[in-house]
Amino acid sequence: MLTLSKIAKLACVSISTASKAFSMSPEVNEETREIIFEIAKKHGCFKKFFNAKYPRLVIAVICPELESLYYANIVAHLQMAFEDQGCEICVATTQFSKERGRSLVDYYSKYARVDGIVLLDGASAMEAAGDIPIVCTGRANESTVRVVIDKTAAFEEAIDHFVSKGVTDIGFIGEWLTESKKKIFTDIMKKKLGYYDPSLIAVGDRFAGGAYKTTEELIKRGKPPRALICAYDYLAIGAMRCLAEHGYKVPDDVAVIGMDNIPEAKYLTPSLSSIDHNCDRLCKAVADTLINMMMGKPYEKCTVIESTLHLRESSEIGVKND
Repeated sequence: MLTLSKIAKLACVSISTASKAFSMSPEVNEETREIIFEIAKKHGCFKKFFNAKYPRLVIAVICPELESLYYANIVAHLQMAFEDQGCEICVATTQFSKERGRSLVDYYSKYARVDGIVLLDGASAMEAAGDIPIVCTGRANESTVRVVIDKTAAFEEAIDHFVSKGVTDIGFIGEWLTESKKKIFTDIMKKKLGYYDPSLIAVGDRFAGGAYKTTEELIKRGKPPRALICAYDYLAIGAMRCLAEHGYKVPDDVAVIGMDNIPEAKYLTPSLSSIDHNCDRLCKAVADTLINMMMGKPYEKCTVIESTLHLRESSEIGVKND
C-alpha cells in the first residue's frame, strides 16, 4: 500500500498538498484533489488517508532498546514532538543488531504504512530506506540527514571542574555500550593533562548493579581516584552506593559526575552532578527536520545539540589535593 509521500510523488504535488486534499482543505483546487483521490483509489488506500477530521502522517521510530531510561526518554519526547505536528509514531527496537536495524528500515519503508523514519543510533541501516524521508541521530556519514548530540564540550567542562580544584586522578566508569564516551574521556584527559591512567578506567556490566561491581573492582586495585566520571547516571548511582559501603564519602573522598541528568539526580543524597544531553531539544529538532523533508521545505542536513553540565553536591571539592 502506498504512503502519503508516494501518492504525492505520483500526483506531482507536495506531501503537504496531498495531506490537505485528504482533509478537504479549501486550499486545494478540485481538479488537483481528484487526481490525488484517483491515485489513492487505484492503489486501494483511499480510506486510509481520507479523514477530514484526523489526517495523520505515520512516523516509524527505530531505536536500539526501551530498557534504558535514555532511549525510553527520547521516544517519549519524540512522541510529543510529532504529535504536536499532527503525526503518530510507531516504535520498534533493534536490540543493538545492525542486521535487525536494516530489516526494520526495509520493512517500514517498503511494506508498512509509514511516511517517515527516525533512526536512533543506527546509521548503517539507512541505505535500506529507499526514497522514504529518514533522519538519523548519532554517528553517521556526512551525506546523512542527522541530528547529533555533542557531548565533548560538557565532558571537557566536567574534567576542567576537577582539574581547577587540583584533582588530576580522575577515573571513568562505563559499560560495553559506552565506548564512545570512554574515548571522549581519554582524549580530553590527554589534551588537558598529557596523559590518562588506564588503571582508573573500569568497564563492566550495565546499569546500577553493574557499576557497583565495576567500582568494587576499581577499589580492589587500590585507593579509588579522587574523582569519577560515569557514562550515565544509573552507573553513577551504583558507584556511589559501592563507595559508601566501602567507607568512602561522596564528595569528600570521591567526587562523582554522571550523565543524562535523570529527574531523580537532584533528589539523591548527595544530589548528583550530571551532564544533560538535552533530549527534548534533540527530539524537537528531529521532528522539525523530518516534517520539513516530507513537506518539501528547506531543512538542515546536520543539526548539533550541545550537552549541558549541571553541578550539584556530588562533585563539590573544597580543598585541593596535595
